[in-house]
Amino acid sequence: MKSYPPAMRLSPLVVLVLSALASPVHAVSVVVTSSVPIETQVAPVLGQMSGTLTGMAATQQQIGAAINQNGGKIATQIEQAAQAQRDQDIFARQTERLERSRRTYTIPDSLCTESGSGMATQVQSRARARQSALSRGQGISNAMIRQGWTAPAPAPEQTAFRAAGVHADYCDATDMAAYGGTGVCTRLSELPGGDKRFTSLLDGAGAEGKAPDLTFDQKQTDAAMAYALNSAPASAGKQLSKGEVKSASGRQYIGLMTQYEAVNTAAREPMLAMVASSQPSEATRDVLKEVMQIPSAAAYFNQTASDEARRTGMMSEREFEQFDVGRRYANTDYQTDLQAMDGDNLARESIRVQAQQNWLLLGIKQQLQKGNVLQGQQLGLNANEVYRPQLQAKLHELSAGGARND
Repeated sequence: MKSYPPAMRLSPLVVLVLSALASPVHAVSVVVTSSVPIETQVAPVLGQMSGTLTGMAATQQQIGAAINQNGGKIATQIEQAAQAQRDQDIFARQTERLERSRRTYTIPDSLCTESGSGMATQVQSRARARQSALSRGQGISNAMIRQGWTAPAPAPEQTAFRAAGVHADYCDATDMAAYGGTGVCTRLSELPGGDKRFTSLLDGAGAEGKAPDLTFDQKQTDAAMAYALNSAPASAGKQLSKGEVKSASGRQYIGLMTQYEAVNTAAREPMLAMVASSQPSEATRDVLKEVMQIPSAAAYFNQTASDEARRTGMMSEREFEQFDVGRRYANTDYQTDLQAMDGDNLARESIRVQAQQNWLLLGIKQQLQKGNVLQGQQLGLNANEVYRPQLQAKLHELSAGGARND
């Protein structure tokens, strides 16, 4: 066999292939049972690759599971947040509805103000009835003053004598200096000048410098009625007897007295109305108990109520009206109540205040109407004073002319 240099030596595989090519071609089945390169080089690499791929698949699976789990957590958190927001919205709406219901349907602390204002008509009616009773002498404890209102009118000099006797109970410092110690002024009165001072009607008789009393006690009522007697006396002439009335002159006298008494009654009416509206009214007792449940009203009552109102638990019409107005307008505690009101309560209070103003305006209108009546009567009296002498003079002229013609 020819030898070749080492560089030219062929591998056994090549020799085998060349020999096969040189020999006749025969189909031979080959079964490869093993391969060292495959087993030693390729298979380990493939094994490593398979392990790597398996690890990657596992990692991807874990990542997917983690993503799914995190997505579930996020979805749960979103759902919980949405539920919490829905719960909060529902609670807010419920709270708003409850607050609206509280404002609309709960009984406010100031409900008693409604009942207080609602009693105004009853209080006024009681005062009007009391006025009629006072004109007949009811409610007057002083016998001489009561007689001046109920007994037939005596002669003017007898009326003056009675007025002096009444004044003995109302001597003031001026009277004491002038004729103190006499029968008409034995001592200084605790109601000085009560029968001659206009303040007896407005503020109630009492000591000098006292605070105004809008609800009179019995002594202040007597003093006010004595002032009304003195300022509008009913003694233009004496009361005639039955025998005197039968004559023509007596009938004329009665006619003149009737005309005078009609005018005198009008003159006394405002004073009687003032005294009557200053009397304690039973109609105010229950309503004051209710109103006093309001702290601001109770505080105002303690500051301003008259002694008689504190003692009896009742107010006059005058004091009740001033109390009902003053506990709002002149009461700082009411401002606190007002600031605490809102919604329907504030609207109701505004309506109550407006209604009260309307009631007071109605009272002003009634007083103006009464004043117009009195002014009309005064105008009639003035006209009578002016035209009666002229008419009588013309009547004399006519009588004299008729006599001459005859």
